[in-house]
Amino acid sequence: MLAAWLVILCTAMPVFGETKQGRWDKEIKAFLEADRAKAPKKNRTLFIGSSSIKRWETLEQDFRSSVGTVIRRGFGGAGIQDATRYADRIILPYKPRQIVLYAGGNEIRRGASPGGIATFFDVFVKRVRAELPGTRIAFVSIKPSPKQWANAAKIKQANQLVREYCSDDMRLDFIDVWTPMLGADGKPKPELYVADQLHLSAVGYAVWKAAIKPVLAANSRAYYSSPERWESTIAAFEEADKKQPPAPGGIVFIGSSSIRGWKTMKQDFPGHPVINRGFGGSEIIDSIHFADRIVVPYKPSHVVLYAGDNDMSRGKSPEIILAHFKQFVETVSDKLPEARISFITIKPSLSRWKLAGKMSEANGMVREFCKTNDRLEVIDIWEPMLGEDGKPRRELFVGDGLHLNAKGYALWTKVVAPHLAGR
Repeated sequence: MLAAWLVILCTAMPVFGETKQGRWDKEIKAFLEADRAKAPKKNRTLFIGSSSIKRWETLEQDFRSSVGTVIRRGFGGAGIQDATRYADRIILPYKPRQIVLYAGGNEIRRGASPGGIATFFDVFVKRVRAELPGTRIAFVSIKPSPKQWANAAKIKQANQLVREYCSDDMRLDFIDVWTPMLGADGKPKPELYVADQLHLSAVGYAVWKAAIKPVLAANSRAYYSSPERWESTIAAFEEADKKQPPAPGGIVFIGSSSIRGWKTMKQDFPGHPVINRGFGGSEIIDSIHFADRIVVPYKPSHVVLYAGDNDMSRGKSPEIILAHFKQFVETVSDKLPEARISFITIKPSLSRWKLAGKMSEANGMVREFCKTNDRLEVIDIWEPMLGEDGKPRRELFVGDGLHLNAKGYALWTKVVAPHLAGR
């Protein structure tokens, strides 16, 4: 498929379609000023492109429930080349996890060939991936419109070339808005456009939303069920390690938000070289995935894992908790055969008390497994966190009933400290 596309591309010149450099400086400056006033969050979904993006006033609201916060960077009349030209200013700094590009129609109007559109998209993809290799990129097909219907054949060919290009790459998506915008007569539906017969009406944007949302929602679900979502956090740990490498022989704490939120860990364990490598929301499988990057390089003498809480809330069974803990032990022990490994039991919490039975069962299964190896142990924080009524002690949690407050961490310190002494 790719070879065929390249043959077409090489014979589809001339390209044309380039806009005057500097034309969009005012718009770009406005984006940057807005960023300085309120910096967009990283690792989000970014929409970029021409007026169809700029004029989509309900865009953020339309996708919030499926992909979370959206960054909109549309500037009317822009082309794919403009998105590439300004990538270092209004795309790359945000480090988006997925990019939605709508452009190409203006370049066709200015004389670009279908092969030229595919070339521009190829350049855009390479520019983004040079700095953000893990970011997904979706190309929204160039739309049909009554005003530009004379270019319909060229637009269809350009869309087909980009579709073929995307089909060869698992991290690219082609989103077809051409087909649902045509009526029974094979021409653009009039109700989808405002009076100029080019730009979209509210009905037109509803059609776009219906075409785009399932793709982005599926990508988000895959992202949030994959260790990939922690890449920026792990990269930050690695950057910190370059500036100040942890000394070998330390104690690595790894796991979910109960570890990440333990801000007083170094003060709580004076005399122990503790290294906090918690990343909130993670599961045991995530600690397995990143062990070679944030555990093994430190050559610790002791590894302390707290995870399983989020696993349970997402439907993992006690058997899966045990299987993943065994895999974690195998992963660490393969590279660090002398290291001790401790499992802090899944904690009881107010917000997840309905899972108490399964959590207790998982803790028991891990406890029995740890008895099979002298280098393994369980640190029980379950019982100490229960009150006289057999339920979680409210005074140990912040308002959400899930995360620990200072009293909660003081209790953990008291329970964990004796296990850090050498054996």
